[in-house]
Amino acid sequence: MIAVSGNRAPVWDSLALVMNSLGGGLTASVVVPGLLIGLLLFFKRPWAAGFALAVTVVSDAAVHLLKWLFGRARPVELDDLLVSVDFGSFPSGHVANAATLAIILALLFRFWWVWLAGALYTALMMLSRTYLGAHWLTDTVGAALLGIGIAVAVWAPLAVTLDRERRRSRASHPWRTFHDRYVVETWERNARSRRMLQVTAIACLSFGAVVFTLTLLSVLSGGGVTAIDLPVQEWLLEARSPVLTTVMVVLAVVFGPVALPLIVLVVCVGWGLLTRHAWRPLLLAGAMATGVVLAQVIGRTVGRERPPIDLMLYGTDLTFSFPSGHVLGASDFLLVTAYLLLSRRCSMRATTLGLSIAVVGTVLAALSRLYLGYHWTTDALASVSISLIVVGCVITVDTWRTGRVVEPAERG
Repeated sequence: MIAVSGNRAPVWDSLALVMNSLGGGLTASVVVPGLLIGLLLFFKRPWAAGFALAVTVVSDAAVHLLKWLFGRARPVELDDLLVSVDFGSFPSGHVANAATLAIILALLFRFWWVWLAGALYTALMMLSRTYLGAHWLTDTVGAALLGIGIAVAVWAPLAVTLDRERRRSRASHPWRTFHDRYVVETWERNARSRRMLQVTAIACLSFGAVVFTLTLLSVLSGGGVTAIDLPVQEWLLEARSPVLTTVMVVLAVVFGPVALPLIVLVVCVGWGLLTRHAWRPLLLAGAMATGVVLAQVIGRTVGRERPPIDLMLYGTDLTFSFPSGHVLGASDFLLVTAYLLLSRRCSMRATTLGLSIAVVGTVLAALSRLYLGYHWTTDALASVSISLIVVGCVITVDTWRTGRVVEPAERG
């Protein structure tokens, strides 16, 4: 407790508070289990739904019973806690909920990444509860063991039935037919092309991570690449004119929080209807949603102030400046769309033209935010670097999920 509480910082506070919201209250006790049970019923797995319901109810009841029996005091006084808590420190209800959910998913969906994600989520929840001063470490360890033990104890006598139901559901559910026909989209590439895409993904991820890290450290320290902020701002102020301002306002509206989501919706729905495949539209929608979440989380964590209000030409904006949501949205949309379209084509001319349009569009979106006085240059630079990371992830997932290596001889 001393080690954790002695290293508090705003960024860790934000993360811990997010975990606090996810792991407790109606979200963890009702909403998440309810969604899981509904999903299992949709997949025609009533035994699995009953198993999830039983484990959730028993685990929740056990936590409250043990809290009442032990009545252990919280690590710190209630006035010093960063979050509101109920009676009893042992065991941690948040951690019990996390461990229970992790084991339910791991036992019902036999994928290694489900086990890994569940373990990481539970460990992060344990650390966050101690960090917030709501629990001793032993409270979290006991809660994790409690959730795991109850889930396994309920699962053991049902293991054969649940496994049989899982196999039957995978083979017969209408979702499988829909998935195979409309969601799965395989495309053929030779080994060299696939390797080039993998190298491109690694390059985007690496370059984006390095640039974002350098930019973030500069913003937090007030030095480094932030030295370009004022000169670029002064240059753009001198370049202002009525015509240019109109153009920049139009760009800000197109890539803004109202128009861009509508554009993305129309593109995704139209794309899916025209191609009768949902894979690439889903990738685009997922990339855009990821960008929105990252912008919100990073913005609230860093808390950077915007340029002076008197420089803003299109209304007052008092939200956080770093990173630019407009630039991140525009860059995600243009770059991801360009990849999803061009990756299925072999024409060098089309690839060059498409990438050029995406790059020019991203630059214009960035210039509009700087010109209109809403962001610093490093805000836009961070947004583009985040977008490169998102694009790298999209290429990785798309290549792994749908790309099939076919050599020239096999094509013939």
